[in-house]
Amino acid sequence: MNSRLARSGLYFAASTAFGLLSASVIVTAQRADQQAVPWSRALVMELSGAYAFLLLLPVAIAWILRFPIERHDWARRIALHLAFSVALGVAHTLLMWGSRSVLFPWLGWGEYDYGLMRYRFLMEYQKQFLSYGLVYAAVSFVVHVRRAREQELRAAGLRSQLAAAQLDALKMRLQPHFLFNTLNTISSHVHSDPDRADAMISLLSEFLRGTLRHSDRQEVSLEQELDLLHPYLEIMRARFEDRLEVEMDVAPETLAALVPHLALQPIVENAVEHGVAARAAPGRVRIEARREGERLLLRVEDDGPGIPGDPAAAVGRGVGLGNLAARLEALHGAQRGLQLTNRPGGGLRVSLDLPWRVAGEVAQ
Repeated sequence: MNSRLARSGLYFAASTAFGLLSASVIVTAQRADQQAVPWSRALVMELSGAYAFLLLLPVAIAWILRFPIERHDWARRIALHLAFSVALGVAHTLLMWGSRSVLFPWLGWGEYDYGLMRYRFLMEYQKQFLSYGLVYAAVSFVVHVRRAREQELRAAGLRSQLAAAQLDALKMRLQPHFLFNTLNTISSHVHSDPDRADAMISLLSEFLRGTLRHSDRQEVSLEQELDLLHPYLEIMRARFEDRLEVEMDVAPETLAALVPHLALQPIVENAVEHGVAARAAPGRVRIEARREGERLLLRVEDDGPGIPGDPAAAVGRGVGLGNLAARLEALHGAQRGLQLTNRPGGGLRVSLDLPWRVAGEVAQ
């Protein structure tokens, strides 16, 4: 409440200062032309215009916040703002006319004459259009600064939790059942297929090194994330042999997009363990990545039995998916995150909806 009152007071003071300055400009300009213009009349004219705009300012700010101009929809948004600026200009001109029509007789100056209104609307709109543009720029700047500050605060919180998060991430991915199953698979091939066992040992080593390679980074490119996923999938193929089929549908332009480090592996592991390992029949895991506007959409699907009940409730029950959901919230806010749904044809779909960001670019 105090901050709102302070902000309202600031707006009122700024409007008053603008009205006083405009009145001063008008009086001095006309006196330079040797015309006598009373200060009182100039003040009423300019302050009524400034305060009328102040009354409409909350509506303008709300509109700007509701419909910011974005790259993927810039033409429609610009058209919306042009239409709104016209409506705002008409309302502002009518407010000035109405307030002065009341004040002039009350002050004993007679009836107020605004001239031909069809020309007055056009004349005033030229100034109103410029004023609306300045308000849009100011609001956009404040929003940008606020978002940058929020991102800095989130980053500071992430840095303070980074060591614990890294340990949790490693513990999440290197659970005993994964290591034991992998080592048992290697052991079963040591004598019967030494070359295959040797290859699996190399893959396990590559996977373990990959989990630590970017341990000091919160985000990596999708290409790097898929490179890390490769040895894990090869280990799973060796473990399940012909029972595991992996399908990749990754749009080339998404490879440079930033994703949370070690985000895909726990999702894919969940799909393999619940969609393939839990049954004797062959299973399929599908990984999809595509761009939609300013969003990066990642999906991992399996054709297993799915999750009974509400799949969304399963996020909090698992260490891997729960940890990932918390990291997504810390990186991108509560509105970003993880979604689990049962597929109509059977199986589970895990979706990640992330802001489109590329290394070296500023997020829009």
